[in-house]
Amino acid sequence: MVLRNRLIALLIRIALLVLYSFPVAAYMGEYSNPAVAIATFSMQIMIILTVMTAFEIVFNAIDLVRHGVHGVPAGPYMPIALPLNVFAIISGILYFSALLPNGAAPAGTYAIIFHVMVILGPLVDWVFLCEKGTVRFSNAFIAQLYPILYFIFGYFRTIIWDDTPIYNGNMYAYPFLDYLGPNIVLNTVLFFALTLGASALAVFLNNVLAGRYGFILKTED
Repeated sequence: MVLRNRLIALLIRIALLVLYSFPVAAYMGEYSNPAVAIATFSMQIMIILTVMTAFEIVFNAIDLVRHGVHGVPAGPYMPIALPLNVFAIISGILYFSALLPNGAAPAGTYAIIFHVMVILGPLVDWVFLCEKGTVRFSNAFIAQLYPILYFIFGYFRTIIWDDTPIYNGNMYAYPFLDYLGPNIVLNTVLFFALTLGASALAVFLNNVLAGRYGFILKTED
Protein backbone atom coordinates (compact mmCIF):
# COMPACT_ATOMS: atom_id res chain seq x y z
CA MET A 1 0.00 0.00 0.00
CA VAL A 2 2.32 2.68 -1.33
CA LEU A 3 1.39 5.60 -3.55
CA ARG A 4 2.72 4.86 -7.04
CA ASN A 5 2.86 8.42 -8.33
CA ARG A 6 6.13 10.22 -7.68
CA LEU A 7 4.78 13.68 -8.46
CA ILE A 8 1.89 13.40 -6.00
CA ALA A 9 4.26 11.94 -3.41
CA LEU A 10 6.61 14.88 -3.89
CA LEU A 11 3.78 17.39 -3.44
CA ILE A 12 2.57 15.63 -0.30
CA ARG A 13 6.06 15.68 1.16
CA ILE A 14 6.50 19.38 0.37
CA ALA A 15 3.18 20.06 2.11
CA LEU A 16 4.32 18.00 5.11
CA LEU A 17 7.59 19.91 5.29
CA VAL A 18 5.72 23.23 5.39
CA LEU A 19 3.25 21.90 7.98
CA TYR A 20 6.14 20.61 10.09
CA SER A 21 8.40 23.65 9.83
CA PHE A 22 5.89 26.36 10.74
CA PRO A 23 4.62 24.77 13.98
CA VAL A 24 8.17 23.87 15.08
CA ALA A 25 9.29 27.51 15.01
CA ALA A 26 6.03 28.83 16.46
CA TYR A 27 5.75 26.24 19.24
CA MET A 28 9.40 26.66 20.21
CA GLY A 29 8.64 30.31 20.88
CA GLU A 30 6.08 29.36 23.54
CA TYR A 31 8.86 28.09 25.81
CA SER A 32 11.21 30.29 27.80
CA ASN A 33 14.10 29.48 25.44
CA PRO A 34 14.79 27.10 22.51
CA ALA A 35 17.09 24.90 24.61
CA VAL A 36 14.23 24.07 26.95
CA ALA A 37 11.89 23.30 24.05
CA ILE A 38 14.43 20.95 22.49
CA ALA A 39 14.56 19.03 25.78
CA THR A 40 11.04 17.74 25.10
CA PHE A 41 10.53 14.40 23.37
CA SER A 42 7.99 15.78 20.88
CA MET A 43 10.22 18.68 19.80
CA GLN A 44 13.19 16.39 19.23
CA ILE A 45 11.05 14.04 17.16
CA MET A 46 9.51 16.87 15.12
CA ILE A 47 12.91 18.35 14.29
CA ILE A 48 14.14 14.92 13.18
CA LEU A 49 11.02 14.39 11.07
CA THR A 50 11.40 17.82 9.48
CA VAL A 51 15.00 17.12 8.48
CA MET A 52 14.12 13.62 7.30
CA THR A 53 11.23 14.96 5.20
CA ALA A 54 13.55 17.52 3.60
CA PHE A 55 15.91 14.73 2.53
CA GLU A 56 12.95 12.68 1.27
CA ILE A 57 11.90 15.61 -0.92
CA VAL A 58 15.37 15.84 -2.45
CA PHE A 59 15.56 12.13 -3.25
CA ASN A 60 11.93 12.04 -4.37
CA ALA A 61 12.63 14.90 -6.80
CA ILE A 62 15.75 13.16 -8.15
CA ASP A 63 13.74 9.96 -8.54
CA LEU A 64 11.00 11.86 -10.39
CA VAL A 65 13.47 13.45 -12.83
CA ARG A 66 15.32 10.20 -13.50
CA HIS A 67 12.44 7.72 -13.65
CA GLY A 68 9.29 9.71 -14.39
CA VAL A 69 5.97 10.20 -12.66
CA HIS A 70 4.76 6.63 -12.32
CA GLY A 71 6.32 4.26 -9.81
CA VAL A 72 7.00 4.01 -6.09
CA PRO A 73 8.76 7.18 -4.89
CA ALA A 74 12.10 7.13 -3.10
CA GLY A 75 11.58 6.79 0.61
CA PRO A 76 13.39 6.65 3.95
CA TYR A 77 15.14 3.68 5.52
CA MET A 78 12.15 2.09 7.21
CA PRO A 79 13.86 0.39 10.19
CA ILE A 80 14.65 3.94 11.32
CA ALA A 81 11.70 5.86 9.88
CA LEU A 82 8.96 3.58 11.21
CA PRO A 83 10.00 3.83 14.89
CA LEU A 84 10.41 7.61 14.54
CA ASN A 85 6.89 7.88 13.19
CA VAL A 86 5.63 5.74 16.07
CA PHE A 87 7.45 7.80 18.70
CA ALA A 88 6.11 11.00 17.15
CA ILE A 89 2.54 9.73 17.38
CA ILE A 90 3.13 8.62 20.98
CA SER A 91 4.48 12.06 21.90
CA GLY A 92 1.40 13.71 20.42
CA ILE A 93 -0.97 11.39 22.28
CA LEU A 94 0.90 11.96 25.55
CA TYR A 95 0.60 15.71 25.06
CA PHE A 96 -3.19 15.61 24.71
CA SER A 97 -3.73 12.93 27.38
CA ALA A 98 -1.13 13.70 30.05
CA LEU A 99 0.42 17.15 29.56
CA LEU A 100 -2.34 19.45 28.35
CA PRO A 101 -4.91 18.48 31.05
CA ASN A 102 -2.32 19.09 33.78
CA GLY A 103 -0.90 22.36 32.47
CA ALA A 104 2.52 20.74 32.01
CA ALA A 105 3.06 22.12 28.49
CA PRO A 106 1.97 25.17 26.45
CA ALA A 107 -1.71 25.08 25.48
CA GLY A 108 -1.88 27.80 22.83
CA THR A 109 -3.00 27.50 19.22
CA TYR A 110 0.51 26.79 17.97
CA ALA A 111 0.93 24.05 20.56
CA ILE A 112 -2.27 22.36 19.42
CA ILE A 113 -1.32 22.63 15.72
CA PHE A 114 2.16 21.32 16.50
CA HIS A 115 0.88 18.21 18.24
CA VAL A 116 -1.85 17.56 15.70
CA MET A 117 0.88 17.51 13.05
CA VAL A 118 3.05 15.30 15.27
CA ILE A 119 0.27 12.72 14.99
CA LEU A 120 -1.19 13.26 11.52
CA GLY A 121 2.03 13.97 9.60
CA PRO A 122 3.74 10.66 10.39
CA LEU A 123 0.46 8.78 9.80
CA VAL A 124 0.09 10.26 6.31
CA ASP A 125 3.74 9.66 5.49
CA TRP A 126 3.67 6.07 6.73
CA VAL A 127 0.34 4.97 5.24
CA PHE A 128 0.70 6.55 1.79
CA LEU A 129 4.40 7.05 1.09
CA CYS A 130 6.56 4.58 2.99
CA GLU A 131 7.49 1.10 1.81
CA LYS A 132 5.82 -1.77 3.61
CA GLY A 133 6.91 -5.17 4.85
CA THR A 134 10.63 -4.45 5.23
CA VAL A 135 10.86 -4.03 9.01
CA ARG A 136 11.35 -6.99 11.34
CA PHE A 137 9.95 -7.34 14.84
CA SER A 138 13.50 -7.35 16.20
CA ASN A 139 13.74 -3.74 15.06
CA ALA A 140 11.07 -2.80 17.61
CA PHE A 141 13.54 -3.78 20.33
CA ILE A 142 16.48 -2.03 18.66
CA ALA A 143 14.39 1.13 18.32
CA GLN A 144 14.05 1.28 22.12
CA LEU A 145 17.55 2.74 22.15
CA TYR A 146 16.13 6.21 21.49
CA PRO A 147 13.57 6.22 24.35
CA ILE A 148 16.23 4.77 26.66
CA LEU A 149 18.72 7.51 25.73
CA TYR A 150 16.00 10.13 26.13
CA PHE A 151 15.13 8.73 29.56
CA ILE A 152 18.80 8.95 30.62
CA PHE A 153 19.07 12.45 29.14
CA GLY A 154 15.99 13.55 31.10
CA TYR A 155 17.61 12.42 34.35
CA PHE A 156 20.96 14.11 33.79
CA ARG A 157 19.34 17.27 32.44
CA THR A 158 17.79 17.89 35.85
CA ILE A 159 21.21 17.50 37.47
CA ILE A 160 23.24 19.59 35.02
CA TRP A 161 20.62 22.33 34.53
CA ASP A 162 18.84 22.14 37.87
CA ASP A 163 17.57 25.72 37.61
CA THR A 164 15.87 25.39 34.21
CA PRO A 165 12.33 24.05 34.52
CA ILE A 166 10.70 23.10 31.23
CA TYR A 167 7.26 24.55 31.82
CA ASN A 168 5.22 25.82 34.80
CA GLY A 169 7.97 24.79 37.19
CA ASN A 170 8.12 21.20 35.89
CA MET A 171 11.69 19.95 35.61
CA TYR A 172 10.60 16.99 33.51
CA ALA A 173 9.13 17.03 30.02
CA TYR A 174 6.67 14.41 31.24
CA PRO A 175 5.77 14.87 34.93
CA PHE A 176 4.89 11.19 35.31
CA LEU A 177 8.59 10.50 34.62
CA ASP A 178 9.63 12.34 37.78
CA TYR A 179 12.80 10.44 38.66
CA LEU A 180 12.30 11.11 42.38
CA GLY A 181 8.56 10.51 42.35
CA PRO A 182 6.90 7.67 44.26
CA ASN A 183 5.58 5.97 41.12
CA ILE A 184 8.69 6.27 38.99
CA VAL A 185 9.31 2.50 38.72
CA LEU A 186 5.75 1.71 37.62
CA ASN A 187 5.58 4.73 35.28
CA THR A 188 8.93 3.84 33.72
CA VAL A 189 7.78 0.28 33.04
CA LEU A 190 4.54 1.59 31.52
CA PHE A 191 6.41 4.15 29.40
CA PHE A 192 8.74 1.60 27.85
CA ALA A 193 5.92 -0.92 27.49
CA LEU A 194 4.09 1.77 25.48
CA THR A 195 7.04 2.56 23.21
CA LEU A 196 7.89 -1.11 22.66
CA GLY A 197 4.29 -2.23 22.24
CA ALA A 198 3.49 0.57 19.80
CA SER A 199 6.64 -0.19 17.80
CA ALA A 200 5.77 -3.89 17.58
CA LEU A 201 2.19 -3.03 16.56
CA ALA A 202 3.51 -0.72 13.84
CA VAL A 203 5.73 -3.50 12.47
CA PHE A 204 2.73 -5.85 12.45
CA LEU A 205 0.53 -3.32 10.64
CA ASN A 206 3.34 -2.54 8.23
CA ASN A 207 3.45 -6.22 7.31
CA VAL A 208 -0.34 -6.38 7.06
CA LEU A 209 -0.36 -3.47 4.60
CA ALA A 210 2.30 -5.30 2.58
CA GLY A 211 0.07 -8.35 2.38
CA ARG A 212 2.59 -10.57 4.19
CA TYR A 213 -0.13 -12.27 6.24
CA GLY A 214 -2.58 -12.62 3.38
CA PHE A 215 -5.03 -10.07 4.81
CA ILE A 216 -4.73 -7.74 1.82
CA LEU A 217 -3.04 -8.01 -1.55
CA LYS A 218 0.24 -6.33 -2.25
CA THR A 219 -0.29 -3.15 -4.23
CA GLU A 220 3.02 -3.67 -6.04
CA ASP A 221 1.69 -6.82 -7.77
